[in-house]
Amino acid sequence: MTACTYKQLQAEASLSMQFWDDPTVDGFHGLLMTPKPMIRTSDHVFQLCELVKLQSSCKKLNLLSELMDHSGNYVHTALPFILSLLQRGLGERIHLLTHSLSPEPEWSVESDAPKHKAQPPLSFGLLLNPELATSVLERGPSADSPKAAEFRQLWGSRSELRRFQDSAITEAVLWEGKSMCQKQLVPKQIITHLLQLHADIPESSVRYVGAMVDDVIKTGSEEPSTGEEESLLVVQSYDDLSRKLWRLEDLPLSITAVQGAHPALRYTQVFPPRPLKMDYSFFDRDKPSRSLVPKEGKPCPAYITPITVICHMEGSGKWPHDRLAIRHIRAAFHIRLGELLKKHHNYTCRPGPTHLDVWKVAYHREPQVLRESVTAEGLRSCERISRCSSVLHRWASFASFICSLPLTGGTTRW
Repeated sequence: MTACTYKQLQAEASLSMQFWDDPTVDGFHGLLMTPKPMIRTSDHVFQLCELVKLQSSCKKLNLLSELMDHSGNYVHTALPFILSLLQRGLGERIHLLTHSLSPEPEWSVESDAPKHKAQPPLSFGLLLNPELATSVLERGPSADSPKAAEFRQLWGSRSELRRFQDSAITEAVLWEGKSMCQKQLVPKQIITHLLQLHADIPESSVRYVGAMVDDVIKTGSEEPSTGEEESLLVVQSYDDLSRKLWRLEDLPLSITAVQGAHPALRYTQVFPPRPLKMDYSFFDRDKPSRSLVPKEGKPCPAYITPITVICHMEGSGKWPHDRLAIRHIRAAFHIRLGELLKKHHNYTCRPGPTHLDVWKVAYHREPQVLRESVTAEGLRSCERISRCSSVLHRWASFASFICSLPLTGGTTRW
């Protein structure tokens, strides 16, 4: 039993106790009846093919004495040292490193024993620590520390002295990875580098399975991305607009809350909206409506995805009961909000009866007023005024706006 197998046994026992102690989970079926292959219990899986390469690994690691103890079985000889090497290199990036060994083969007494190189590939599983697994920087000890030589010996030519913002000069290893989809494969870079450096196992002998779904949702040719960076840009732009809305003064009713209601603001949109750089040569400017009209014979303009944001206003008892009057007040809110955003932040705004278009650096939004009513049972309900029934209820505690923000060229409509 290797040290990794012992740690895996501890982790499985701890997880089993949690299952048995949870009355809401069918522990018997989950623990004893459900198959649990490595591909389902690990975040990343890789295999070592061409096991004959482990012969040179034994020589590289000076394991000739251990090789004699295992009767020439270089697979069993090199495995504990490879596991120890990977555990040191991956460090806190992983919670658990597991592996599987094929059972001892059977053969006829009248034939020769099968060669070790005929065994199936060795499989390894990684249970990642999501907070540290994607870090591209491996920071080591300071240059004058006794551990610096050990760090350089572990990482070889990838280790170099770097000066950090806190004025510390330490050994460090910087891995490749600009986008998040590239950073998710940093463990692969570590594994292939260490195996090549210390065990003479080439990268071609490592079959790595990790982040394979990213190939389905990956976009961009120069720097492939899976949407994490775009979602962050959307959230940052929303936060900036939210702060500016909070600080607006001279509104008939002050804003009490701004709430994002779009999947991109929750990092759950598979393909978040992207800024779109518009080619203005394809449009004519309509000055009365301050709009861009596509020229005849030019391609249809790209679709701009709206992003929904809800702005809550403070309560007031002065709202009218007439539906038409409420619509007029809502339009007045849009006009006043657009004037203030134009005055204080120089945003281009287009108020409308049902929403307000605000063009911001990177995004766009469309506010719409909501009505909150109290039923006879004391329950509160909200609905859009534009879809109100003929029976109107009194405004209760707040009015709201729904803001959509499609992305446009160098700017964004809010």
